[in-house]
Amino acid sequence: MPDLKSLTMQNTSFTEQYSRYKHAVESTLAEILAKQHPHTFYEPMRYTLLSGGKRVRPVLTMMACDAVGGRGMDALFAGIAVEMLHNFTLIHDDIMDAASVRRGNPTVHVKWNESAAILSGDGLIAIAYQTLLRSPDLKRLAELITAVNFSIIEVCEGQALDLEFQDRSHISLDDYFQMIDKKTAKMLELSVQLGGILGNGSTAHLQALTAYAYASGIAFQVQDDLLDIAADGAKLGKTVGGDILEGKKTFLIIKALEKHDSMSQDDRLLLEHFLANRGLNEEHIPAMQRLFERNGIFDDAQAEVAKLTQKAHHALDSLPNNAGRAYLHDFATMLLERTH
Repeated sequence: MPDLKSLTMQNTSFTEQYSRYKHAVESTLAEILAKQHPHTFYEPMRYTLLSGGKRVRPVLTMMACDAVGGRGMDALFAGIAVEMLHNFTLIHDDIMDAASVRRGNPTVHVKWNESAAILSGDGLIAIAYQTLLRSPDLKRLAELITAVNFSIIEVCEGQALDLEFQDRSHISLDDYFQMIDKKTAKMLELSVQLGGILGNGSTAHLQALTAYAYASGIAFQVQDDLLDIAADGAKLGKTVGGDILEGKKTFLIIKALEKHDSMSQDDRLLLEHFLANRGLNEEHIPAMQRLFERNGIFDDAQAEVAKLTQKAHHALDSLPNNAGRAYLHDFATMLLERTH
């Protein structure tokens, strides 16, 4: 007899399944974060986690569980745990980056203060573990905990590298990819690993999922670098050109440095001014946009995102040919096509 779950999923579009999983995440998050006191501990968590968002990581966790033959809803709590860990890193990163806006709203340390932001970020780590332990099948608990611990360390290493790179006049693309693998892709890798483990995936399945998430995560960050200066500010939810203001060495800056010698004198001077001053003032952002456009750097970023997305799609080939795998294929395409 055909598996009822498989037949149901085959008749459900990616958009419908995404919406279904996202709704489950939203309602469960609200239940988990219902506690009110102390107000300055829990309210910043609710502000951070209940203010919307695409819920990329928890939905990815659930779809990865589907892709190895499991039940996506069995990975709901694990996906929410990843979402909490991701937001813990954002709260602390915003303090280190002195960022004032996140998703169109004041950052936690601006709305409250740095102490409240640090405390609520710390609390999210413990609540994430509590949430993970609510998963219905914990026979592979050691693997789940090992994956979480490794990822937290890797993300912290990635942020440390990001800070170190601000003091270096030159970093290579390999350096950059190592940093964003740790800082950005790692949480996507954790998402699929937890989903794969809870779906009782094999070692080969987990390797395929990790390769998929790595390529998707790097593509996501390169696209983010591009959107930071090329997107509409209202849609982006933060200051356009924020990376330029902060002096960040993004994919675009690294590619520009590779083309330094072939640039016009004005472009070379602007790029050197960016490096010497560790960033530029807001009035220089249009000039940087023109520099990137003139020298084909926007095109380079778009090509890199497309190449990495193809790698992500190819990594799925060794997974079972089911609706879950198709969802992951569409998931990577969704990241490629996003505009904010």
